[in-house]
Amino acid sequence: MNFFNKISGKRTGRLERKWLFDAKSQILAPPIVSSDEHNGIMIVFGTKDGNVYSLKEDSTLNWAFSIKEEKSKVEMLFLEKEFYKSIYSSPTIGDINNDKKDEVLIGSDTGKLYALGNNGKLLWGFAANNIIRSSPLIVDINNDNQPEIIFGSDDGYLYCLNNKGRLIWKFKAASGIESSPNFFSGRIVFGSNKGMIYCLDGYGKLLWKFKTHGKIASRPTIGDIYGAGRPSIIVGSCDNSLYVLNHDGGLEWKYQTDGRIYGEACLADINNDKRLEIIFGSCDNALYVLSSNGTKIWSYASDFWIVDRAMVVDIDNDGKLEIAVGSYDHSLYVFEAEGMFSLNYMPGLSGIVHQTGHYSSTLSSEPGKYVGKKLWQFKTEDIIVGTSYFINEEGINVIVADKNGKLNNLVLKQ
Repeated sequence: MNFFNKISGKRTGRLERKWLFDAKSQILAPPIVSSDEHNGIMIVFGTKDGNVYSLKEDSTLNWAFSIKEEKSKVEMLFLEKEFYKSIYSSPTIGDINNDKKDEVLIGSDTGKLYALGNNGKLLWGFAANNIIRSSPLIVDINNDNQPEIIFGSDDGYLYCLNNKGRLIWKFKAASGIESSPNFFSGRIVFGSNKGMIYCLDGYGKLLWKFKTHGKIASRPTIGDIYGAGRPSIIVGSCDNSLYVLNHDGGLEWKYQTDGRIYGEACLADINNDKRLEIIFGSCDNALYVLSSNGTKIWSYASDFWIVDRAMVVDIDNDGKLEIAVGSYDHSLYVFEAEGMFSLNYMPGLSGIVHQTGHYSSTLSSEPGKYVGKKLWQFKTEDIIVGTSYFINEEGINVIVADKNGKLNNLVLKQ
């Protein structure tokens, strides 16, 4: 009976909007949530009109910073006025100067990376030679006890700066870089607009590269998916495939979807098998959950693209994990992480006990498969460009940004 109890479990409650913040300009990249002892919870995001906002957990404004870049008449001939100051990059939040306060780093279509204090004041800026849609990585790559800042630009360079905004080194890729970098075992890994995955050491020297057949727009995901003590690199490509590489750049496996993969993959052990499952969306409208060996556990088709990075959290505090993800169909979906077993037929004795005589092979096959089990859905005003969450005394607060410039705080009400 445990099998049937498992597939008939029900959840209660509904997602409700706690507050709504209107930025009055399009939001083009996911918001980031952070917490420090000085500011508490901070929700930070940029907008199409070149503003960076920091909100408190109740949606009141901590501060706002406006990008003001003067362009010459010649430069403006090659730039659309509406877009040249836009922010398509998610911010990165971290303590870059060891003052125990979180700073904010964010790139822009001005071609400049901005470092802002936790009060929103400009600390410094660094100018690349083209737009910056890569989110910066903050990491100590050379063991000097000082964080470095690493990001890519459409000028084709991956830049490494010190915490005062001065260039340490730069690496020339074969194309522009919108992918955000990641870091493991002293190595930096990132993708490029022409489908190459690069791995560098901490001094900017190329260690290896791997070619896909489409643009890589997302940050590579790093994790020990097999539970064997060795990292794997998981990257989606616009050639419709998710790639899993070993730490030396060798292909372990790939999974083909029917659409481009723009979003970053998420890793979590959703079924207590001591291995990490891989959760990601595709422009074939589906959310996929794969095992560590690349077999599909379940998928769910929304009504439009899924480019949001999924979140794995226990939203209803019942001890079971849920997966939350936003879709371009204007909806936030929350699924039971393990999925639901769906019967193809009612298994009989012939599926269990070998009997003499003729019987169909169907009866001795698997009686069904796992499918996505939707628990809750919330409709927003526009396509969802990104999600995040924070935890307070009320539990999980899901932050949903839509392209129309609205930031929604959703909570589960029983």
